[in-house]
Amino acid sequence: MRRTDLSAALRLALVKADGYSHVHALVPPPAPRRLPASGPLSAALQAAHQALGALKAHADLLPNTDLLTRTLARREAVQSSQIEGTRTQLHELLEFEATGGEGMPTDATITERYVEALELGLNALRGAGTRQALSLGLIKEMHRVLMQDGQAALTPGKYREKQAWIGAGTRIEEATFVPPPPAYIADCMRELEVSLLQYEMAEDEYGELSIIAQVAMAHAQFETIHPFADGNGRVGRLLIPLMLAAEGYPPLYVSGYLLSRRRDYYDALAAVQLQGKWAEWIIFLCQAICNAADSAIAIARDLNAIELAWLASLNDLRVDAAARRLPSLLLGYPVVTVRQVARLLTISFPAANKAIEQLVARGILTEPSRRRNRVFYAHAILERLAMP
Repeated sequence: MRRTDLSAALRLALVKADGYSHVHALVPPPAPRRLPASGPLSAALQAAHQALGALKAHADLLPNTDLLTRTLARREAVQSSQIEGTRTQLHELLEFEATGGEGMPTDATITERYVEALELGLNALRGAGTRQALSLGLIKEMHRVLMQDGQAALTPGKYREKQAWIGAGTRIEEATFVPPPPAYIADCMRELEVSLLQYEMAEDEYGELSIIAQVAMAHAQFETIHPFADGNGRVGRLLIPLMLAAEGYPPLYVSGYLLSRRRDYYDALAAVQLQGKWAEWIIFLCQAICNAADSAIAIARDLNAIELAWLASLNDLRVDAAARRLPSLLLGYPVVTVRQVARLLTISFPAANKAIEQLVARGILTEPSRRRNRVFYAHAILERLAMP
């Protein structure tokens, strides 16, 4: 990272990198508290808010919202982890959860930890019922859960203790960006907590940043601080659905859009980090939010249509038959085992086995391969989730 890569304003925020006297690191100044009231940025924010409003209205009208949300959360875990280079697919994660990991790739565990960290954050918000739950303590705990299977040197749940740098090279001199030295991290994170995560306004402050602007700034500022030795990208993306959920919106998952435009994503973040180009970054995230909201609505409609078609095909069965209850469950659990169905529907193992056999006979479920721990796929759901 050369001084000439930075804007004149950000050059004033340079300090010596920890352990590298010939290299500078950036201590990011606070994100802006005011944005233009008109122009492309204002239009992008307005469009994103309309998309969020449509998602909330649609979620309030749909049945089985919790099951749909569960499935979309796992889709997000897969896509966010894939941004970092994992290869686990959605059906593999779902099978990992259904069977306890039998025969699954190693990085399925990494993706499952993302699910656990996300659920930890959402449960903390539900329990507290306030934005104040978005604390540095919660972020550290989510990082601990996310990185619990990593090396001890990655210090799960603790800020990094060494100078980090970002870039493809192996030497700090080749870095595209050098985040703040460890001694500055705590103060930077405290400022992030107060100004954006919990959004405490000063008494003399005029106007208010919209929640979408807050989300965009929080994610970029978190990535710029780069507080942990590893896992920063995933934790930073966790902030997006959590901040929106704290404001009463359904959790919104943007990693599919970010994955499909990974180069644009990284370039937009770099433009903030090196040039302070906040408007361009916020517009990019607004586009991600619009895309994600439209996608979530379309997926929810399609999955509910699939369920209705399945139920219509089961009309000849008794109303209280377990096979009639199973299609709704599949919206949240598109990969199941007999034991799992028995537990979730509170029925006996033989009754669960019979229900699954009935759905297999009608093409609703398929068994991809015979093995000791048998699994069954609802392919219609998995195929829809594989689409944008």
